[in-house]
This record gives sequence, structure tokens and C-alpha cells, in this order.
Amino acid sequence: MSFDPESWVQVASICCSNIPGVSREALLRTAVNRAYYAALLALKDRIEGAQGPGSVPRWGTHDALKQAVRSAGASFKEVDSRLSLLRRAREKADYVLASEDLQREDAWKLVVKARWLIRNRIKALPEAEFRRLRVPRG
Repeated sequence: MSFDPESWVQVASICCSNIPGVSREALLRTAVNRAYYAALLALKDRIEGAQGPGSVPRWGTHDALKQAVRSAGASFKEVDSRLSLLRRAREKADYVLASEDLQREDAWKLVVKARWLIRNRIKALPEAEFRRLRVPRG
């Protein structure tokens, strides 16, 4: 049985809680990271399910998927915009350590956006939409 990337959303949800002895900031940054990767890997999983294993490159995956959904037209417009928002938030959480503290409400909103994106777009779009995507191969 293969791993369902949506499981990362549950991990992200837990990271929005207080865990004694664990930095709140680290948990919230992890929540944002896991929310983004849940959506990204759910998208990759759907594409490979429709087009076959290896249809998404192992290297440069983020940019290849971004290009694929950006050029796919109206069906993927919301996938593109929400995934881009999640990616920007993830990059800030992962790399901008001198920023103001991440707030629980902000991290939680991103987790909710990732869950919605996965359930209402990535998993809901017909397989034919994923078969027609053109993923750059580096």
C-alpha cells in the first residue's frame, strides 16, 4: 500500500498544537512545511497515477509541477495559485529565520488551505485532466 500524502496534513494539524518541551515556533514552521509538501506530493501522486511512475522528474520536482499546472489552463488555475501561496509560506518558514514569530492562526489557515486544495481540487479533478498535463523533464 502506498503512502497518501494527505496524511502530512494530519501531521501539520498536530504541529499547530502545543507539545510540552518542543519549541512552538519549530512546530508552527513544521506545520507550514508539511502542509505544502502534502499538497505538492498529492499533486505528484495524481499525475503519476494518470501518466505512470516517473512521469514527474525526481530532481527539480517543485519547478516542474509549477510549470505543468501554470500552463494547464483553467482547470488548474486554483491549484496553481494555492500551491504557489503554500510554497511561498513554506520557503519563508524554512529559510527566513529572522522573521517575526509565526502565529498559530496563520499556520492553521495554511493547513486548512492545503487540506481544501487536496480534497477539493487535486483529488477531485478527473483523471483525464491529469493525463493531459505536460510535465517538463528537466
